[in-house]
Amino acid sequence: MSEEHKHKHGHPDDHEEHAHDDEHSHGHSHLHDHSHEHDPHAHDHVHGHEREHTHDHAHEHGHRHSHDHQHTHDHEHGRAHEHEHSHGHGHKTHFHDPQHAAEFDRRTSGIRADLAEKLVEMLVLQGDERILDVATGTGRVARPVAKRLKGGKVIGVDQALAMLDVGHQHADPIPAYYQSAGEADALPFKSKSFDRAFVSFSLHHFHNSEGAVKEVLRVLKNGGRFVVLDPVVEEAKDSVDIALEAKINQVFRRTHGNDFRFHTASSIQRLLTKAGYRIPRTNILSYSFNQEGMDGIPTGQHWLEVAQEVENHAPELAARLKKNYFSWHSHGDHVHVKGSFSYALICGVKPD
Repeated sequence: MSEEHKHKHGHPDDHEEHAHDDEHSHGHSHLHDHSHEHDPHAHDHVHGHEREHTHDHAHEHGHRHSHDHQHTHDHEHGRAHEHEHSHGHGHKTHFHDPQHAAEFDRRTSGIRADLAEKLVEMLVLQGDERILDVATGTGRVARPVAKRLKGGKVIGVDQALAMLDVGHQHADPIPAYYQSAGEADALPFKSKSFDRAFVSFSLHHFHNSEGAVKEVLRVLKNGGRFVVLDPVVEEAKDSVDIALEAKINQVFRRTHGNDFRFHTASSIQRLLTKAGYRIPRTNILSYSFNQEGMDGIPTGQHWLEVAQEVENHAPELAARLKKNYFSWHSHGDHVHVKGSFSYALICGVKPD
């Protein structure tokens, strides 16, 4: 299948966007945006050149305070951390369940919506581009991308047919949006057939992430942009951080399968540079919370499971979880949580 199996709102099959179960905007959350802008004509490495850094604090009530400045620094890559995930080879997750797919599509999220808008900005669209949405799911991020087009199209590919069916049945169809069933690491498209590509909230589900980013590179035209949006964990600085990351992944895999693994920002950068991309821009966005319960916090219940397990069995990991991510305090049947989770927005460009 060399073209998009034109099924306007049809059927893909490589959905990986789905670790974020409950995402709703919450009155206490706010955003810290740390943007690293690289010279688009610079060489392909992520460290050592001048970047623009934007620190953007956006509060729930709509007040935004931006502080822009430029300086030069070295981007520390942390430890090597090659993750091979691709959701789906022989493993049927709940994203193949029609009922779950419908429930997933109904969830709303201020955090997800804000990140989707930032992803659109990083794609740098003129309006006539042919854009690939890898692991499109129900097309939730394809929608804001498609709204920016005038003559272009978004082709979503996924392996979870249930998610695609829900996307096909939207009462408000996504304009200029087509679907195709396919695997992220075996894309059913011709080489150099897309101007832009993106993957959102999905990389951490991929079984073969290295193969997926290489496939995207293949189908991109020279100079084409690929934007990765994914939740990220802290860079491990010692053995306690490494043990905590292992525990976090262990808990999440109970729901999302053995391929699930959180990346760090630097591991995503390494994944892209190893595949052959140049990285002109990296944003790390942190969303803070201070509230009763986990409502509105992406995959909050899984994070609370992590907290409960380490509190009871691994006090050293509990202390590090509180330092790196969030604190929790139980009172009666309630729990108060305070902390932040981070997301990486990383742009890779296929060299000319």
